[in-house]
Amino acid sequence: MARRPSQSCIHIKLFLIFMLNGSVAFLRTPDISDVQFMLDIENNERYWHLSGVTSPYSKKDIEQFINESSSNLKTDCQLRLVIIDISTKKRAGLLDVFEYEPLHKRAGIGIFLLEEFRGHGLASDALRVLIQYLFKIMKLHQLWCNILTENTESMKLFNGAGFNQTAIKKDWIFHNGKFHDEAIFQLINPNHRV
Repeated sequence: MARRPSQSCIHIKLFLIFMLNGSVAFLRTPDISDVQFMLDIENNERYWHLSGVTSPYSKKDIEQFINESSSNLKTDCQLRLVIIDISTKKRAGLLDVFEYEPLHKRAGIGIFLLEEFRGHGLASDALRVLIQYLFKIMKLHQLWCNILTENTESMKLFNGAGFNQTAIKKDWIFHNGKFHDEAIFQLINPNHRV
């Protein structure tokens, strides 16, 4: 029997849909119509080194993920959002919040934007909206992300959102026959009170 979502989960899902609007990007929780879109991204081997994936997902895996997700960070300890380009109404990418640690009030974030949508401000707008939600509504103290040091566009994106590079992990990612350095970026909520 399927688990019935609690009232708080329903309210949070509706709240996300209402609140996560930017000027050029809209963020929404995935639904069953997003299965093929997510499958195409997750199973593109060009990007596996960024997420640590080593084998493809099945359609059933993605459907199960969507169906079992409450879209509640506190319940699932993760949150996936689909980035929609407001001007075209097309799916442009994905935003992930992961490794949510309620005790320490922190979470990791990652963003993926399809190449055709890059350079139009969608990533920065989506990131801005997500940060606002995580800091103001979820009351997180800190966000972090890992970026390969040669990925200058992502480093520029996160710097522009207020993140600071705090460390370099040397030879951290093995990809294309060699090791790559990975930078840690952190953003502390300036308004967080304990």
